[in-house]
Amino acid sequence: MPQTSSTRIGRDVFNRPTLTVAPDLLGKFIVRRHDGRQWAAMITEIEAYKGPRDAAAHTHGGRRTARVEPLYADGGTAYVYLIYGMHWMLNFSTVGAGIPEGVLIRGVVSENDDHAILGPGRVCRHLSIDKSISGVDAIAADHLWLEDRGVVVPKRTIVRGPRVGIDYAGPYWASRPWRFSIDARDLLPSKSRS
Repeated sequence: MPQTSSTRIGRDVFNRPTLTVAPDLLGKFIVRRHDGRQWAAMITEIEAYKGPRDAAAHTHGGRRTARVEPLYADGGTAYVYLIYGMHWMLNFSTVGAGIPEGVLIRGVVSENDDHAILGPGRVCRHLSIDKSISGVDAIAADHLWLEDRGVVVPKRTIVRGPRVGIDYAGPYWASRPWRFSIDARDLLPSKSRS
């Protein structure tokens, strides 16, 4: 992943329709600073959640609890929750304050560990993210942010499909093609391809 320049992603990128934000974040980098170290990972898979009307969203029906409050914040606010009692999941709010929509980061490629490809259960572990990050504003924070490093993701290379693990939401919502992914091998330096 050659780096020519990097620009921190601003609020305007997140405060747009969720189904626009999700594919646009593919190829962008999550940067995490913690305990004197810094990690970065390129987003390769992401899911969109459309808030109160989306039966698969944590804010379905207008649910508003302390846990989901970060989704009601301005775009770019981190929302972190635990699944299966062991995996933290990283999301970012979208659209704007008061509209509880967001995107779930499902896959990344590590910049630090020989371009390891990491799935949903390993994203937060790799980036040292847990519940303490929930509610952090990634636009202003000095320990979590996103960067555009100039990686070009051609639209034709983006794969769309249904979201994963949401059968409980019913067939209509489970079938929405709101999961977006790219084959990270297409964007890696040739020595990292298998």
